[in-house]
Amino acid sequence: MLSREEIAKMNTYGQFKQKMHLDMTFDKSMLKVLAFMVAAILIIYTLCLQTPECKILFYLILYLGFTILYIKDRTQVEIDSHMIIIHRPIFNPIIINKKDITKIQINKNTNFSFHRIQFIFLIALIVALAYNSFYDLLNGIKLTVTMASSLILILHESWIIFMLIIIILNISKRIPYQNLVIVNTEKSNFIFYSKQPEELKRIIETQET
Repeated sequence: MLSREEIAKMNTYGQFKQKMHLDMTFDKSMLKVLAFMVAAILIIYTLCLQTPECKILFYLILYLGFTILYIKDRTQVEIDSHMIIIHRPIFNPIIINKKDITKIQINKNTNFSFHRIQFIFLIALIVALAYNSFYDLLNGIKLTVTMASSLILILHESWIIFMLIIIILNISKRIPYQNLVIVNTEKSNFIFYSKQPEELKRIIETQET
């Protein structure tokens, strides 16, 4: 069941608001981030990749893109009697009119076991990469002459590890949920990760007549 504070909030303001992770099909925001990263990298590669400054900028764009994808996942879901509003950092909110919902159902999280295996595999991979990168950094820094060269080496050796950490953090947020609330519309499908899927489904189905 919902907490007393959440129930009181719904009774007072007629709406539900909670931090909640979700997935959706046709997520244009992710495509925008990837398009930005690809465009920026291509521009740098074409103009000045051989200079130390551009090499540093190249890796910083990679780190920025992965960070944005992580921050984007910190969503807050607001539900009233007419619509569902998905608030996302950086990006515009997504509004789902309840009249556009074609189906609401609770399904087993079929990726539950897969996510656990994936999580363990990625942890092992990060440990192996970190071990190799540590010795590569020690040997490489001894040969570098400038601070810029050392920074480029550090960024180069750690960007894959950084990306994998972002993936692990996003997976870890979904592992605890064995049941999912799936909301289908004509344009897209949404998967909500909630600790009270039955209660969330009931709230979504509630509409003013």
